[in-house]
Amino acid sequence: MGFLDKLVKSAVQSAVGEVVQSAAHEVAGKVTDALGIDGQPQPAQPQTATETATTETATAETATAATAATAAATGAGLADKAAFREMLAAEFADLSVKEDVPVSELGGAGKPYDFGLYRGGKLAGVVMLTEHNRDNNQAFKGAKAAAQAAGVPFINFYLHMPNERAYAVSRIRSFVS
Repeated sequence: MGFLDKLVKSAVQSAVGEVVQSAAHEVAGKVTDALGIDGQPQPAQPQTATETATTETATAETATAATAATAAATGAGLADKAAFREMLAAEFADLSVKEDVPVSELGGAGKPYDFGLYRGGKLAGVVMLTEHNRDNNQAFKGAKAAAQAAGVPFINFYLHMPNERAYAVSRIRSFVS
């Protein structure tokens, strides 16, 4: 074996060892939690059907609220048109936002823009939300060319990408400022 082979083998063995050790610690922690301090299984706490339903509902509501709060705080969740609609309304109060703006408004033909951003009645930018590999079709290219020919900023977001809120806001602001 060459030097590089030995180095790779050593790195792989080290990484596998760390994963196994981490998993062993996690399992040991769960076993310790399931057993009492004296090593005996903990008795299950009896619950009525109402208590169980209430606990499950509260847990689901808490999880939903936490997910929504995390999405709002971290910018996660801009994966569909509704999320972009909400973000545009909240972050761009100085602009009028219209949906499904026809390309013919710019004298072209193609897929309608998902959002048109207007300032003082004038089109300040257009936003297209694109599925993976959909930016290579004629309808998309026609819409992009019409915006470019009219001197209107064309902003494209791929829906299969993370599109964190802060990133999307910053990117749109850089085009329509």
